[in-house]
Formats: sequence, structure tokens, C-alpha cells
Amino acid sequence: MDIDWIVTLWSALVVLIATIVHGITGFGTGQITMGVLPFFRNASSASIVVSIVVFITNLRVFWSVRDKFNWKDWLTPVAGLAAGLPIGIYLFGAWDEHQLRVAIGVVMMFSAVVILLLRQIKRIREWIKGTRWQPGWVSGMLAGFLSGIFGGAVSIPGPPMIIYGAFLMETDYWTAEQMKAIFTSFFAANLLYRIIVLTSMGQMRTEIAVEALAIVPALFLGTWLGIKLFKIMPREIFRWFIIALIFVLGLLLTIR
Repeated sequence: MDIDWIVTLWSALVVLIATIVHGITGFGTGQITMGVLPFFRNASSASIVVSIVVFITNLRVFWSVRDKFNWKDWLTPVAGLAAGLPIGIYLFGAWDEHQLRVAIGVVMMFSAVVILLLRQIKRIREWIKGTRWQPGWVSGMLAGFLSGIFGGAVSIPGPPMIIYGAFLMETDYWTAEQMKAIFTSFFAANLLYRIIVLTSMGQMRTEIAVEALAIVPALFLGTWLGIKLFKIMPREIFRWFIIALIFVLGLLLTIR
């Protein structure tokens, strides 16, 4: 088993920082880890490590809101996920290292724009409320399908589901806790599906699994620190900074 423990240590540091950011802002684990790790390690192995780490993160968060979970709201996007993720996995296997880095960068920039629009611009939120849109199985499956492609290809499944969830929140169909329960369970299913498929394809090597498990303590430490810092950090300013950072990291990966 050949593991570069120096690379693992640096990867753990990135996960630590990303989970601290997530604890303060409510987003950032997947985007920051996938935005930084490819700069000093293979992008494909980084995406597998991130899949395992973020899967554990989502399970931990889901447990805190499990009583708000609704099977019907979960099954609709998961049905789309089942169709979309194999396409993403195919793209992941077909792209070379350069193409994968570019794809990660593009998805990160898109993710930053989506978060910016839905969290910071009042007009967008008012427009959502004014649409009087009602959720249906088509929109839920489409969001799950696109998230499956994103998650399968670059291990960042968030943007389509963030848009879907924003409409449901602003039209009062979901509460914040209901959205958290559906999102974390959906993303956990997305990443578990990806891990199983990649394992069956022989992509999940023993050293990658061991490395991911070695990084898990950094995940829990970062989460704990993020929750502590949440009370004292100027959150809105910090969110603006992190959104800009995600976009810049995506841009650097794209043009590098």
C-alpha cells in the first residue's frame, strides 16, 4: 500500500479549513476541498477522497435533523439522481486530468454564482416568491438528475439542488430544517452511490480509502471549531469572502 502521508497531511489541513468554513457559513466543504486539493494532488483521487469525507459530513448533519425527514420529498430527486449519476461517472472516467480540473473549475464558478444570487440578492428572492411556482415531480427529478451528473463527474452535486431548494424555501413549501434534512440525505445518497460505483469499477483503491479515513478526524475537528467560531465571526462579510474565494479557485483551476 503506497500512501504519501505528506500529501495526506496537507489534504487533512484543507478538509479542516473547509469544515470550519462550512460551520460558519453553512456551505463550502465540497467546493473548497475540490477547489484546493487538485493543486497538489491528482484530481481524480482527490474527488474520491472528497466523496468519502463529505458523505460522512452529510450523515453527521442529517442525524441532527432526522425527525424532519420526509420520504416523498427525498425520493423524487433521488429518482433523478439514479439516472444522472451514471452519466457523471462516465464523464469522470472519460476525462483526462486536465479536462477534469477544468470541469471542477467550471462547476465551482457556477456554484459560487448560484450561492451569490440566492443568498445575497434580494431581488432574486423576491422574484422567486413572485413566481408562485409549485413543486412537482418533474422539477424534483430534474434537479436530482443534474445533481447526479455534477456529483458523479466532479463530486460537487450542490448547485442544481441549491436552486431547487431555494424555490421550495421561498415559496414556504420547506422550512430550513426540512431542507437541511432532504439536502443532507440526498447528498449522502449521491455520494454513497458514487462510492459504490467507483468501487465496482476498481477506482476505489485501498490506499485512497485508508487515506480518506485518516482524514476523518480533521473533519470532526473542523466542524467543532466552525460551530464555535459561528458565534463570534462577522458571518455576512465572511460569506462574501468565501463566495469570492470559491469563484477564484474555480477560475484558477480552469485556466491553469
